[in-house]
Amino acid sequence: MAADPDKPSTVEPVTRAFQILEALNQQTVTTLAALHNKTGLPKPTLVRLLDTLIAAGYVQRISRATGYSLAERVLRLSGGFRHSDRVVEASRPFLTALTAQHKWSVGLATTDGDAMIIRTGTRHESPFSTDPNYTGQRLPMLISALGRAYLAFCAEEEREAILSLLRNSSARSNAMARDEGAISRLLANIRKRGFANAIPVRNDPMRGIAVPVMENGHAVASITMRYFASMMSEDEAARRYLASMQDAAAAIAATLAVAPGD
Repeated sequence: MAADPDKPSTVEPVTRAFQILEALNQQTVTTLAALHNKTGLPKPTLVRLLDTLIAAGYVQRISRATGYSLAERVLRLSGGFRHSDRVVEASRPFLTALTAQHKWSVGLATTDGDAMIIRTGTRHESPFSTDPNYTGQRLPMLISALGRAYLAFCAEEEREAILSLLRNSSARSNAMARDEGAISRLLANIRKRGFANAIPVRNDPMRGIAVPVMENGHAVASITMRYFASMMSEDEAARRYLASMQDAAAAIAATLAVAPGD
């Protein structure tokens, strides 16, 4: 049977190479065995593709025992990609400074329809982080600290649009949206305190506290700090870190207010 000329063919080695790059992006250093488990690719295939990626400058081998890591050249792959908002670029030095000060990982998220999407973070910079690489992951609006902080402080028209999407969703994580009283009390309490907490997730030792990044009086993003729930209560986390997080959010907002070229 002749191949369909209108159906694009898959270039298998290229697809597999991107599988490897994505797997390497989840950890600072990854062994061959771990890559085999994550990708399902045979080890001889992995070695052959890794050697190709090393020759191209996208991967480096640390040692036979330690494994492989991404090389700086991979940054060129994202050179032409731009997020719709400038907040991601503006936030990076301030998120790094927060982690340097308190050691916990910090992340920034923006809206993606009825959810939040992680844009950037400092997982690799924190000595305590046990989280996987959440960059690009969508988080439920009403369960995550990032989503709750954003929803409480975004523009009213946007909030109503998001809540309308959530009310029409069949996902269990969005069920609260149909209880207008509960939502109103939740968001009012977050605005009063100036921060949001996440609903605890089973088997997740980390907990998050989040604050909004404001521009022209409304949230354009939110940032979270992740800490071990066993080490402190939510109130203690707020006492220790809220001021620093709010200062970072204000500094990001101030950077956004400066027009390019000013």
